[in-house]
Amino acid sequence: MGPGRQGRRENAGLDPEIPAYKHIIIHPRPGGGLTFAKAEFNSIHGQIVSDWKIEKGQFRLNVVIPANTTAEVFLPAASADVAKAGGKPAAQAEAVKFVRVENGSTLFAVSSGS
Repeated sequence: MGPGRQGRRENAGLDPEIPAYKHIIIHPRPGGGLTFAKAEFNSIHGQIVSDWKIEKGQFRLNVVIPANTTAEVFLPAASADVAKAGGKPAAQAEAVKFVRVENGSTLFAVSSGS
């Protein structure tokens, strides 16, 4: 894989934590003029997607986590209160669990799905 493809995955925040993409880290890093990034990767477990954009001052993130895998998803927000999943507060979402706030980002544990 050439450096251009890897750069796109890094901008979108897609990274394996352990080999074979059984546990995935989604850590988008908007800024520096970037207003969107998208990465897709076909792992042995299925397609992984990290797709984010800044629209009307709001950060929007779409992720796809394959079956039988989990992910840590970092959002660029200093509080879990502003995060939503499927239109409702992330704390109420079935497949999303608040973990902690870390260095200005909010970390959620996410099970498979989109």
